[in-house]
Formats: sequence, structure tokens, C-alpha cells
Amino acid sequence: MTQPHSGKSDPTSFTASLAGEFCCVDRVSDPGRFVACLERLSAIPFFRDYKSESRAALGLNPGDRVLEVGCGLGFDLAALGAEVAPAGLAVGLDMSRIMLERARQAAPGRPGLAFTAGDALALPFADAVFHACRVDRTLQHVADPFLALAEMARVTRPGGRVAAVEPDWGSYLLDSADPAAAGIVARTWREGFPSGQVGRTLARGMAECGLSDIAVTPRTFVLRTFAAADAVYDIEGSVAGAVAAGRLTRQRGEAFLAGLVQADGRGCFFSSLTFFEVLGRTRGV
Repeated sequence: MTQPHSGKSDPTSFTASLAGEFCCVDRVSDPGRFVACLERLSAIPFFRDYKSESRAALGLNPGDRVLEVGCGLGFDLAALGAEVAPAGLAVGLDMSRIMLERARQAAPGRPGLAFTAGDALALPFADAVFHACRVDRTLQHVADPFLALAEMARVTRPGGRVAAVEPDWGSYLLDSADPAAAGIVARTWREGFPSGQVGRTLARGMAECGLSDIAVTPRTFVLRTFAAADAVYDIEGSVAGAVAAGRLTRQRGEAFLAGLVQADGRGCFFSSLTFFEVLGRTRGV
């Protein structure tokens, strides 16, 4: 029986770092893992497509000012900057100076782009200075996502749009002949995030911070090969974490992984995760 093996020296810590430590990239021993993760996801058509639609929903015009909260490597920021060029400004905020430096290096001398180190829970901007604000897969890493949404609403002009796209890790599914083990593995991964089920709460969070005209669009991400899913979700690391926590025996964890690999060999592997794209508008005008 073929057993999956990725060569990860410490899969348990790898799972914890990807799921729970994006909020402290600058303090981990290998920040390159986070850079590689963002680069890998940016190349997947599902992510490119929803990002393009989310940016378009902001209704930006040349000359506008737009904020990207948790800008990471700056891929979305560059696209936003192109939409508000030539006289507008796209500001990227991130807690990680490593990510910000990578973003700056990727856009040397680009007019209309600015990079700021800061906290999503206390945005370093005055009230109502942006025409629109956007956040993408960042609130899952924030302990108080509703406060972050309230801050985004605060810095957005009356009548401006606030957009958020977040996964709901409660919807993360792995098809398996051992569904109980699949649920344990998914829960182990989900619990590594400070706000792992934020996706389902975005509409409520926007309403509670005073936004109106709230629209919700679900988007389901499906992967049909074990290798692709393991690269995105680190399934092996999640199994190792579940075993270390006493949620699965080692034998059951190995059998679960072997079953996924066998299903993959038959063309039967399936995983899915639902993202929620939520758009609101600040009141006024």
C-alpha cells in the first residue's frame, strides 16, 4: 500500500504556522513558507477569477483612493492601482514588514501605490479618506474580525464600498471512506485559525458596523487530486496534528491518508471549501 510522503520535516508545526501564524510572519523562523503559499494560491484560476470580480465590485474610478487591508505580496494592490490610475492612490496595509518589502520590490517606482505597516484592528488613517476598502483572506487570521470591518467602514467615505472575501473553514470537506476521521482532520486544520469560520459571519459583521446594501456571493473551491489539496491544505500535517492531539490513533491516521491516495488513484478524490464574497456600502450621500 502506497503511503503519501511530502518530505516535510515537522508537519505538525507546518500546519500550525500556515493556519495560525500569518498574523506574525515576521517572527517565525521560515517566512518563506508564507510567501510560497501566497504565490501558489495566486496562480490558481479560482483565486484569480474571484479576485478580479471582487475588485470590479468596488466600482473604482480613476482618481479614487482605495485601501487593501492585509495586502501581502501586493498582487491585488497592483491591480487596484491600475484601476485608479493615473491620479488615484492604492494603499496596501499589512502587519508583516517582510511581506511589505516583497510587495515594494515587485513594484519599484510604480506611481499611485503606497505601502503601510499597520494593524487591521486600528487602521492608521483618518475617518472617510478612502473611496473603497477591500480585505481578502485576512480576517481569518484576525482575532476580532468585526472590529476590523468596523475600522474599514470608518475610513471609507459615505457611500463608499467595503468588500471582504473569506473562507469558512467549517465548510472544508474531504470525501473519505472514514468520514469521522475526515471531520477530525478538517477540525484540526480549522482550529489553527484565530477566526476559522469568519466567512459565514461577514454579512452580520458588516450590518453591525452600519454598512447597508449588503450582498453575499458564495464561491466553492473544488480540488480533485490529493497532491493539489495537500499543497493547499497540508492534509498530511493536519493528520499529524490530529494524531499528536490524541484525536486519531496513528494507525487510523495512516489508514485515512492511504484511503485518500487510493481514491486519488481511481480518480475519485474530492475536496471542497466555500468562500464568501460580501460587499457593503457605507451610509450617506
